Amino acid sequence: MAKRNGYFQLQIDAGSVSMKLVPPMEGGAMVALNEIMEYLNSVGVKEYDPKMIQAALDDLSAPKVIPISKETISPVSEKAKVQISDDRMYATIRLYPPSNGGKTFTKNDFAGEVALAGIKCGVSEKVIDVLLATPVYCHDIVFAKGKPVREGKDAEIQYNFETNPLAKPKLNEDGTVDFHELNIFTRVEKDQLLATLIPDDPGEPGYDLFKNPVLPRKVKKKVLKCGRNIRFSEDRLQMFSEVSGDVKLEGDTVFVSDTYTVPADVDTSTGDITYSGNVVVNGNVRTGFKIHAEGDVQVKGVVEGAEIYATGNIILARGIQGMNRGILEAEGDIVTKFIESATVKAGGYVRSGSILHSTVESGSTILCEGRRSYVVGGTLSAKELIDVKTIGNDMGSNTNVNLGVDASIMENLHAMQKEMEANKELLEAQVQVLMLFKKRIASGQQMTKDKLEAAKHAGDEKKRLDERQEELAKGIEEAKQEIAANTLGRLKVRDTAYPGVRIMISNSQYQVKSAMKYCQFRLRDGDIVAEAL
Repeated sequence: MAKRNGYFQLQIDAGSVSMKLVPPMEGGAMVALNEIMEYLNSVGVKEYDPKMIQAALDDLSAPKVIPISKETISPVSEKAKVQISDDRMYATIRLYPPSNGGKTFTKNDFAGEVALAGIKCGVSEKVIDVLLATPVYCHDIVFAKGKPVREGKDAEIQYNFETNPLAKPKLNEDGTVDFHELNIFTRVEKDQLLATLIPDDPGEPGYDLFKNPVLPRKVKKKVLKCGRNIRFSEDRLQMFSEVSGDVKLEGDTVFVSDTYTVPADVDTSTGDITYSGNVVVNGNVRTGFKIHAEGDVQVKGVVEGAEIYATGNIILARGIQGMNRGILEAEGDIVTKFIESATVKAGGYVRSGSILHSTVESGSTILCEGRRSYVVGGTLSAKELIDVKTIGNDMGSNTNVNLGVDASIMENLHAMQKEMEANKELLEAQVQVLMLFKKRIASGQQMTKDKLEAAKHAGDEKKRLDERQEELAKGIEEAKQEIAANTLGRLKVRDTAYPGVRIMISNSQYQVKSAMKYCQFRLRDGDIVAEAL
């Protein structure tokens, strides 16, 4: 037996109205008092006792008839209540049985209810025919449905290569770092499939019960983007490499470059190297030479007092002995075994086994790792984290740590302060020239054309310098505010921080005065505090 809700039915006699109450079957819902009251009010029965009806419902286990009113009313025909969903995509009808002597619903009655509700489409004639043949009362029956929208799908690009190949150095069991097992390139062969575009599916619109269109959500379109050495299929849904080389994804654009390999050293035999791709040096980079690469640079030997610039990453299997003139600059990450007497700047992280008397700047993190790793002397600057084993030494070597601010902001601030100080002397010189001319004019001296032009030049130069000083003052204040606002940054010391280490986070400073072990330094309530790890 199917689940059925409970229902009620009026029985009308001369001078009285009774109600038949039928309990639910197979887990159906009991009819509610408020539904009965709404129905009685709609058919003109006003004088009844709700409490008596509720008591009968509370004790309803089998059909029963209860008197509810001594009013006289006409027979009541079968009634229907149509409800439309909030999204107007489907409609239900709820039937109420006729009283004795009342008329049953016809197909025309159904059509009238549909028209009254304003429904213009989606009505199921089959459901209506079944309800006319075997009506179900006090139960919501779905009889009309709109056409649901078919949502589409965003375009998708499937890449057939490793899109983030840079791997950090392997940490050996003895605590040393293996800088030989590095993988910064993804090799591709000529005619290899690089990427496939699965086009967007716009979906299909639907409509509601009132024939209003329902549109699918807007999908995201994509196209395959690439640099040189790549070709497309005729339908532009696939891209293939035209050369054997290295592939890289930068943003949403695929690049394939032929890696330039230097078989030995970069020296007088090669000259400086400028290449629009990756560069691999199998030997050393000798003092005085430069490498500019629009990609990654890998050096398997030692970098001396040389300069290396890369739009990607710089990987040194050994390290750099900079002789106070070596420079490493990468828009990506820099990984090296050691840094000595060099300037190192990375847009991403810097990872090294040791750092000695160098200036190292990172847009995110500086990691000095390995069993015998250390940092001594120089300046380390990172926006987020500097993680070291030991920093400084027992001789108190000055070692500076700047955290929470991009080094470029500090450099710009210092440059503006230096320029502002230099401009003061220039301004004083122009003021003295103008005062001299004013004295000569006041004494009645005649001014030649050359002197008048010199006076005008001094006035124009003073005006320019005044305006520049105002710009510098504003820039300095903005830089200081930005520095003060950057309160993040942390120095993590996994062994010892020695005296001579000076830490700056935002505008706060901390001087290590005695050896401290297993600690970290961070900003709290405007002051730098030391905490145990």
